[in-house]
Amino acid sequence: MADPAPRSLRVAIIGDRGIPARYSGFSTLVEELATGLVRDHGMDVIVYCRTRYYDTRPPVWQGVRCRYLPAPGGKSFESIVHSNLALWDAAFRDFDLVFVVDPGNGPFVLPLRARGVPVLIHTDGLGWQRRKWNRLQRAYYKWSERVSAWAADWLVTDSRAMQDYYSREYGAASTYIPYSGEVGDPPDSAALDRYGVTPGAYYLVVARMEPENNVDHIIREYRASGVSKPLIVVGSVPYDSAYARAVAAEHDGQVRCVGGVFESAALNALYRHCAAYLHGHEVGGTNPSLLRAMHWGAPCVPIDVVFHRENVGPNAPYFRKEAGHLAMILSDLDADPQRRAALGRAAQVHAEATFRWDAVVAAYADLFHHMVDAKTAGQRPDAASIGEPYRPDLFAPAQVA
Repeated sequence: MADPAPRSLRVAIIGDRGIPARYSGFSTLVEELATGLVRDHGMDVIVYCRTRYYDTRPPVWQGVRCRYLPAPGGKSFESIVHSNLALWDAAFRDFDLVFVVDPGNGPFVLPLRARGVPVLIHTDGLGWQRRKWNRLQRAYYKWSERVSAWAADWLVTDSRAMQDYYSREYGAASTYIPYSGEVGDPPDSAALDRYGVTPGAYYLVVARMEPENNVDHIIREYRASGVSKPLIVVGSVPYDSAYARAVAAEHDGQVRCVGGVFESAALNALYRHCAAYLHGHEVGGTNPSLLRAMHWGAPCVPIDVVFHRENVGPNAPYFRKEAGHLAMILSDLDADPQRRAALGRAAQVHAEATFRWDAVVAAYADLFHHMVDAKTAGQRPDAASIGEPYRPDLFAPAQVA
């Protein structure tokens, strides 16, 4: 008699707003990962969603089951409250593995551990360095890193620098799996008309309006540079923010603060056709918006932090926060279209070869199976048994536009 076919893994994903993606890079990861695990790896995946972000709440979206729970608490507590409810709910369901994004949720995984359910936690970046948090909140996020390193069966990091950080700070091993910048629909160049710009004749910022993303600094340096091409500033936050209001007040004919652009074809057109993309995110690790700019061939000018050097490479024009440095870079680039074009081509080729959703999803599937097999054998996962599952070289490179 033939052996029965193996049962598909039942996986829960907890910690973000839900699917389809509504706001953050984590949301995009959750959407791409969940749908890919169902479509390509035959897994049974449930994503916990926050009811406030979804007017219609289908029980299944692109093969992924959705479970909706409330998320009270405002910007400071919404994530923690919703994740806590979801983790308790998951503890009483028959999951083979639970994937938790954001180490701020790490202190609440103990019910799952008590039930013997393998828990994987995504470390995100250095949340305790975010300037939007007060001193108590920063202390909590730093403490939650340590708890997550202890409480999780395993960790996943989105950059090598974060992998090294968790090893140094907490003696915790992790698996490196990044993101891809291939998000949404192909660019719709006609969408540029609504912003009053033409290809190659504007600079671009895309960021949540939060202090650690340095949009205010970029605007000041842009104005000091004296370049004539306008600066398009894309982004918002889903709560009242003095910082966001201050950025919005910069809107004039040269600096155009357009708010959030949620139509992917329009946003991808802005990436694809900008003279350069200015990226001020200084709280690691890998920023999906930077990978998206690279994917569409934008010449990238990132702030000089280790995470961006890791992802873009050594030849990009990195800016420091000292007054006048970014202004000088912008002035030089504005006068050198050949260099801008070369930077864009290099970024796109690197992104297509290195940051791929097919490789990301396959790596997570491999990691999930390793973790479940280790739990079945009564063992904890280790670096030797898991290896290096992220292998973009195993996939044929996509066609570079």
